[in-house]
Amino acid sequence: MYSKIIVVLALVAAVSAQSHYGHQQHYQPQHYHHEEEHHGPVHYEYNYDVHDDHTGDVHGQKEARKDDFTQGEYYLIDADGHKRTVTYHVEGKSGFIAEVHREPIKGYQAPQPQHHQYQPHHEAPAHYNYQH
Repeated sequence: MYSKIIVVLALVAAVSAQSHYGHQQHYQPQHYHHEEEHHGPVHYEYNYDVHDDHTGDVHGQKEARKDDFTQGEYYLIDADGHKRTVTYHVEGKSGFIAEVHREPIKGYQAPQPQHHQYQPHHEAPAHYNYQH
């Protein structure tokens, strides 16, 4: 009887024991090499103008950049009939440096709102003659 208990306990111990074969996971430190990203010279130039008679939206912008120097200008027509022009530049890490100019536009006619009266239109449902 004791021999059966010992055999069963030995089997349980053998099954629950850690395996010392097969794939084992170990922490492997990864070697990291930090490489500075190289940014080439930055050069761009763009401009656009908008003139929408329907909405009265008039504005535009132009900008150019060469390496760390950016300069540009944008303008818009304010609702009170003044043209606002902003000229700006950025040099290195100086930040955005801007000058704002406002000048009245001679003969400016502000767009007038157009009011449309909504006229609801309802048709009577068609008459159906249901016969059973």
